[in-house]
Amino acid sequence: MNPPVMLERIAETSTRLKARITGVFYLLTILTGIFAQGFVSGRLVVDGDAAATATNILAHRGLFQLGFAAHLIEMACQIAMTALFYDLLKPAGKSVSLLAAFLGFAGSFPQDTGGDSSRRRMCT
Repeated sequence: MNPPVMLERIAETSTRLKARITGVFYLLTILTGIFAQGFVSGRLVVDGDAAATATNILAHRGLFQLGFAAHLIEMACQIAMTALFYDLLKPAGKSVSLLAAFLGFAGSFPQDTGGDSSRRRMCT
């Protein structure tokens, strides 16, 4: 094989490997998000009752810490996934890759900082 063909195959393999790694990070983001926000929050948070929520957190400290760790892993995976998407989308154009990076980073910030006020308003 001549050197340009070898370099092209290496670049193709590298892109394919980056895409697979991105997929793994995407899957980890989904699974840890479901666990942290679905399972743990569903067990600990009592809507409209901060005292009961605090009691649940104190009673199930290990579960709370595990959920917090899972949430941190989720955010770290989403940031890594965003950086990989940026690199993978560079050939499509700089504006496309920057848009994907902006949307990915905006989505990696904690979503539950303000609570779910829309659901609260509907229930009252």
